[in-house]
Amino acid sequence: MSAEQDHLIEQATRWIVLLRSGHASDAERLAFQAWRARDPRHEELCLRLERTLGVFQVPVAQGIDGSVLQRALNAPSSRRKVLQRALLGAGLMIGGGLTLSSGLPSLDSLSADISTGIGQRQTVQLDDGSELVLNAQSAADVRFDEQRRLLKWRGGEGLVRVVNDRRPFIVQTDAGDLFARAAQVLVRERGAQCRVGALDAPVQIVTRGGDRLQLQAGQEVSFDRYRFGVVEAVRNGDSAWVNGLLEVRDSPLSEVIEALRPYRHGVLRLDPAIAGLRVSGLYRLDQSDVVLEALSRTLPIRVARRSDYWVTLVPA
Repeated sequence: MSAEQDHLIEQATRWIVLLRSGHASDAERLAFQAWRARDPRHEELCLRLERTLGVFQVPVAQGIDGSVLQRALNAPSSRRKVLQRALLGAGLMIGGGLTLSSGLPSLDSLSADISTGIGQRQTVQLDDGSELVLNAQSAADVRFDEQRRLLKWRGGEGLVRVVNDRRPFIVQTDAGDLFARAAQVLVRERGAQCRVGALDAPVQIVTRGGDRLQLQAGQEVSFDRYRFGVVEAVRNGDSAWVNGLLEVRDSPLSEVIEALRPYRHGVLRLDPAIAGLRVSGLYRLDQSDVVLEALSRTLPIRVARRSDYWVTLVPA
């Protein structure tokens, strides 16, 4: 990493500490916006961090205290650089140089009990016999005691197969808590939004604002800290990623690209002009370049490559 890149990441890291602390003043927020607009490289870095960590979308830390990050920044150089490199998520082009993550975890997963890197899926047997399957770039903490079974979600996507037990099983996300006894539950959390699917048994959801919803078997819903979206039927392909597949039926291209990003090193960008194009098909997540080529042959789009690590989909 060049001195220029290191300095830029240092600046972005300190903005993260301030904004996630929940104590940023209006003047400091304006100063951040001015810094972000000052240089296209600042904007690119912010966009990457927003997509992978949601750090500028939610001012209060999602399970991470600002003082903890500040201590990490003030720590010896080697520890600080681990934090700074982790901020890059799947990778970022800065100026004329290229920084790669090589599977480094995101900020929230640095200390997680269970986490996956780029292109990795993992199945974990929990102490009670339940099973957790994590999609790529996902993380969770396990906190079981005599009163409850708690899974603290750190972001990403997973399938939880909950076995029956006298203790309730709780999945704690930033947006709210999920309660299940014996059920298969799909969880996806990116930024401030969470989506939950109850595959074969009811799941109760309580938002941070106190709203409650009993999700019936075969239903799914998106929600944030204060409101629920429209309850829908679980789509057949929602759990296809467990088998390394991406199954879409008349879905927007933006959804396909979002599913591919955790499986790629580097930056994968999508021109907003083509984000709404509809896609149907069955693809292999582990072969994202093949997927992009197939999309370019069936849609009016073109795959523009600066390098293997900087790819943009644009109108043909």
